[in-house]
Formats: sequence, structure tokens, C-alpha cells
Amino acid sequence: MSNNLRVAILFGGTSSEHDISLRSATNVLSELDGRGYDLALIGITREGTWLNYTGDAADVREGDAWASHDVCPVVVVPGDGLFRHEADGTLCRIAVDVALPVLHGQGGEDGITQALLESAGVPYVGCGVLSSAVCMDKDASHRLAAASGIRVPKCEVLYRGATEADMRAAVEACGGYPVFVKPTRGGSSYGVSKVADASEMAHALEVAFALDPKVSVEEAIEGTEVGCAITGDASGKLEMGVVDETVVTDGGFFHIHQDQTAGAAASSKNSSLRCPAQISDDEMACVRETGFAVYRALCCSGFARVDLFVTPAGEVVLNEVNTIPGLTRYSRFPEMMKASGRALADVLDGLIRTAAAGQDR
Repeated sequence: MSNNLRVAILFGGTSSEHDISLRSATNVLSELDGRGYDLALIGITREGTWLNYTGDAADVREGDAWASHDVCPVVVVPGDGLFRHEADGTLCRIAVDVALPVLHGQGGEDGITQALLESAGVPYVGCGVLSSAVCMDKDASHRLAAASGIRVPKCEVLYRGATEADMRAAVEACGGYPVFVKPTRGGSSYGVSKVADASEMAHALEVAFALDPKVSVEEAIEGTEVGCAITGDASGKLEMGVVDETVVTDGGFFHIHQDQTAGAAASSKNSSLRCPAQISDDEMACVRETGFAVYRALCCSGFARVDLFVTPAGEVVLNEVNTIPGLTRYSRFPEMMKASGRALADVLDGLIRTAAAGQDR
């Protein structure tokens, strides 16, 4: 296959991770520079409008300056592809061989964009509709993983309007305090709270319900958080980067990307990363085995980051799966791949080629 594939890069989106997507896309564009691709930039505004951006890629880096110039609305036509809706009312096809969604969170990573692309007949990089939707929903992903024999945290789901009795029952089912309260279908760590006792519960639920009408109350797993960067296709051939470890310094939890300032130091001020993770050889073998098992159980394809806990007893427990992990210059997925000798540009190149050939699902 020649290198001059026509690739649509999708970025932005309607989720709380819009700005992170811009940073990821900026780095992806830099990594793909010089690879011979014919790139079409399709930005999605915070309101959900799709725009074909033809201006300077530097304006994608921060904020929404890109959306104010050199843009044309994009129309998705089922069965026929992507089109520019020109000022004179005509539709002009955007020639695309494959799409690379660089989107995070709801609306971009949860199967909605993937379904739109499939309806338009556009091949795309990454997990399919089912896997994307399941992995975004922590309740659904944990249930499916548990059915495959993978250890998951105890979890109860609450909906808006839950009573005090519902809250108490959820905490009791999780083994008591402390618990984590999370938007069930949220991305990154937005809206997540570690709740030490009943006095903190109401506020934690308010924060989580502001982002999702479905909230998970989870058992707090004591242990080391590790991550597995995995690539693979439908043939069953999977590869994993070097496993990393998150070191939290304030007794709280890992909340990278909470800040608006770009850069690893600003975005993970309560934590640091070790790559490789400092765990025993036996624990590492179990982590790798479990990471692959989760990836397969949740029907992942293309690439994903599987986050796990290793308890003091050596038990490996699923945390969550990111089907479009951060791809910024300081993100975990690129760093884990780099540590294994795979540059991000080469990883992306392989993913794009595989998706364009229809071999990833």
C-alpha cells in the first residue's frame, strides 16, 4: 500500500475533554508530518458542529481559534461518505480512505462517532461501536469483564433522584467507606471523587451527576495502579508496550488532565509515572495476561489503554479501559510504546494502514 493515503483527523468534540483532544491532535499531526499522508482536518466544536478546517494546524493546539477561520461545515451522508457544505449550498466530497478519531470522552470515544463513520462507509482507526460504548460505561465494562473471570471492583449504580437509603445501600454493597464516586460514562477523571465518609457523599454525587445521570459507586481498591498500552487487530495478534505505574503523592487518586495548562507537570501535579512499573516479575506477568484478557473480553481493536490495580496481595483488578487514550507528547500511551521501542509515529502508521485495509475488526 502506498503511503499517500487520504486520512481524516477528527479532533475536538463535545465532552469535557475537548481541550485534551486538541493537544492530542496537535501531537498526532506533528508525528504524521512527513509521512506522506494527505490529511483532512475535521474539527468538532464544543456544540457538536463538524467543520473541515483548512487553516494553519498550529491553531489547533489550544483553545478554539481554529474554528473561527478557514472552516466549512461537514455533512455525514449515510452510505456515501463525508462532504463539505459549501457556501453556495452545494456538497463537495471530502476524499477519505480512513479516519483517525483523536477524540476523548462522551460523543467521541463512546461509539457515537464510530457509528457515524460506519454509517458513512468510512473505515476508522480504533475500537468499534460496541467496544467503544461498553468501555465508556464503567458499569457495563465491569460486568462483561467479570463474566470473563476478570476481577473487578464491587460496584453499585445510582441514578438522579436516588434516595438517602439508596446511597447507604450502595456504599454497604461496596464494603463500606472509602468508596469512589464516578460518572459512569465519564472520561478521564472529571467528576470523580474519593469519598471517605458519609459527610462527603452528597457533594460527590452532585459533582458526578452534573456530568452523567448514571453514577457508579465503587469499592476503593488499595494497591498500585498500572497501565497497559495495547495494539491489536481482529486476527488476535496483540502487542503491549512497557507497563507503567502511577505514583500518587497526596493520598488521593490519579487525576491527570484536570488542569487546562498543557504539560505533564501541570496536568499531573499530584502524581508521577514510572515506566516500567516497579512490581515483581510474577505480578508483571499477571498484569500483562490480564491486560490482554480485558482487551479481548471487551472486544477492543486497533488500540486502547487498559488500566489495572495490583493489590498488596498480588491480585490484579480492572480499573477501566480508554479506547482513545491521550496522545499528547506527555501522555501515557505514547510513553509506554516508546519504552518498548515503538515510536508513536510508527504505531500510528501501522494503525492507519491496518484500518484502511479493513483488517482491524
